[in-house]
Amino acid sequence: MNKPLPEAPKPDHQATKPPSGAGRTAAAVLNPMVLHTLIEHVGSTAAARFAHDFLNLLERRLTQVDAALGLADPVSALDAVLILKASSAMLGAEQMTLYCEGLEVELRGHRIPRAGALPRLAADFTTALAGAVAAAFPDGAKGPAPAR
Repeated sequence: MNKPLPEAPKPDHQATKPPSGAGRTAAAVLNPMVLHTLIEHVGSTAAARFAHDFLNLLERRLTQVDAALGLADPVSALDAVLILKASSAMLGAEQMTLYCEGLEVELRGHRIPRAGALPRLAADFTTALAGAVAAAFPDGAKGPAPAR
């Protein structure tokens, strides 16, 4: 007998205003299970390269979102948000993914959200993500660190 599918979770409309990252643990910033799945699919070398590329591009991607929102350009803003959301989800950067989902909901609703949280996001998450990625790949691209 077929069971009904569970209802899809509703987007968090408050995601466009994330709390400060102070005191956040690496697990809240980077989901190790998602990262492990990425490693299983592409191998540790490619996953490490993707993680490092993500970090290197993060500031530029946040700047692109901020600039498009500042110009009230919904098409460019949605494009930039979707790129950041997809790469964040692939890596397991859950807080960034949630933030992007909130922006996406607003943009698809024909609303231009304020981008005031973007500088704080960059400051809060870049360091935390860098630490989480370094912990996951302590020897470069040899694979994730063992669970503690």
